[in-house]
Amino acid sequence: MGVWPTWQGGNCTRRTNIYLDEDQLRLLKHLAAEDNKPMADLVRQVVEQFLRIRLENRGIWQNDMTALIERVRSRMSPAIDPDEIEREIREARHEVRAARR
Repeated sequence: MGVWPTWQGGNCTRRTNIYLDEDQLRLLKHLAAEDNKPMADLVRQVVEQFLRIRLENRGIWQNDMTALIERVRSRMSPAIDPDEIEREIREARHEVRAARR
């Protein structure tokens, strides 16, 4: 895979190779021609959208997980030892794995 820094739209970009199947390549070329853009611009646009969505989803997931942890903690007795909880989780995981075998 070749990596070469270039300037694109005021940002330093790097050349990279990707492998697409024939249908993906054909459709990508068609869309780039429709938009009168280089295919590389379209690929960068799609990658940017994908990354933005993934990062937004990660933030949503983290917020949901934090809320879940807080709900669980609010229902637990403060007298319960965290090491005991961890030990019970490990034992339960071991039992499930053993049952699957």
